[in-house]
Amino acid sequence: MTDQAAAGAARPQGSGYANYVILALFVVYTFNFIDRQIVAVMQEPIKAHFDLSDLQLGLLTGPAFALLYAVLGLPIAYLADRWNRVSIISIALAVWSAFTALFGLVNSYWMLFLMRVGVGIGEAGCSPPAHSLISDYVPPRKRAGALSVYSLGIPIGSVLGILLTAIVYRWIADYYAENGAPEFLAAIGADVAWRVTFLLIGIPGVLLAILVKLTVKEPVRGRFDGAAQDGSRASLGDVVRALSKKSSFWYLAFAAAIASLVGYGLFPWLLSYFIREAFLHDPTLSLQDALANAAIPYSFVIGGGGFVGTLAGGYLTDKFSGKWLGAYVAIPGAALLISLPIYFVSLSIPPTWIAFLLLGIASALGSMWYGPVWAVAQNLVKPSMRAMAPAILLFIINVIGLGMGPPAVGALSDYLREAYGDEALRYAILIIATMIIPAAGLFLLASRSIAKDWEAGE
Repeated sequence: MTDQAAAGAARPQGSGYANYVILALFVVYTFNFIDRQIVAVMQEPIKAHFDLSDLQLGLLTGPAFALLYAVLGLPIAYLADRWNRVSIISIALAVWSAFTALFGLVNSYWMLFLMRVGVGIGEAGCSPPAHSLISDYVPPRKRAGALSVYSLGIPIGSVLGILLTAIVYRWIADYYAENGAPEFLAAIGADVAWRVTFLLIGIPGVLLAILVKLTVKEPVRGRFDGAAQDGSRASLGDVVRALSKKSSFWYLAFAAAIASLVGYGLFPWLLSYFIREAFLHDPTLSLQDALANAAIPYSFVIGGGGFVGTLAGGYLTDKFSGKWLGAYVAIPGAALLISLPIYFVSLSIPPTWIAFLLLGIASALGSMWYGPVWAVAQNLVKPSMRAMAPAILLFIINVIGLGMGPPAVGALSDYLREAYGDEALRYAILIIATMIIPAAGLFLLASRSIAKDWEAGE
């Protein structure tokens, strides 16, 4: 079925169904981050199993995923501006979930790398069509709030990914210690608990993909932005030419990319930092116990802080943007600047509840840009460009943030190990955190030009 046919067949109305669609897409995005987090949570078991360096771990959590995730986002978004967006999201969800499950069946570092690439291929089909769908279910002035609700999939998916992975891993490890592992898994290699964890967490996403396809309707494009489209579609060149005239887009794109570099650089490594600190204080701990003990405060830092910050960013920018459109990017920029000294204090004291509380506050401040940035990306372009524009933004964010953040911390940790020993990872995290300064500066620059670049119907 073509996109036009789908749109003509179903013209969903009513805020109740719109809320259901936003909720369904939020659940999909939650699964996106559950499957994305599992590798970060399993870093230490995988490191021990394959005897990897921190740089190899960083390459696994960063470039292996970002390589095709960033590149394929553009052609998938091009397709999403022309074809059924619900079908694209459903297929993407099934693909990344299947590759997550397959992660538990391989037995070499390079096979792990390839499975991670497969997850990235699937997840490339999530956000651009989802952002476009949401913009056709809510009017322009409510998009920051709606996209912030969708973006809650980041903190909630991260929390669930962390806790579910830690709980399942510990339970499976204890069970197999008493009863032995199945022969087909035992034949692959030792420590099968982390393998079963990938299988159990990956498979449910395939079932969710079927549910989304059956229950979410494709809306008419541009239904809140004047007349619905006449069937014309913008090419990648059209979108790039349109955006090239909008300086605010490029300021916010590179601001978000650098902020993402900090987030993707810090958060996968904070759990490893907590685990390694636990071993320093109690060398008798098992890896399963150390991971389980660290998962709860880590999930609070990532999920609790991210949840509050994501909602606050959407609420505050929707509230103040009526008087000043620059609030969409000025508020996230100011929040980032405030977070930097908090990161330094929290990682300069012992990992007690005070440190975790401070990290949660810093996480909240560092998450306030999610909803506003995606709302701006939607409102800077015409309806026919609403999948391609965020795909270009996502490409920049992922190449710089996801592609460079995790390996940068890993490489710094390896480099500093000779001089700082067990403290190397702490200093590597703090060095990357200073990149908040240029990110905040670019957000503040974007606030000066956003009003003249605004395209959304008023």
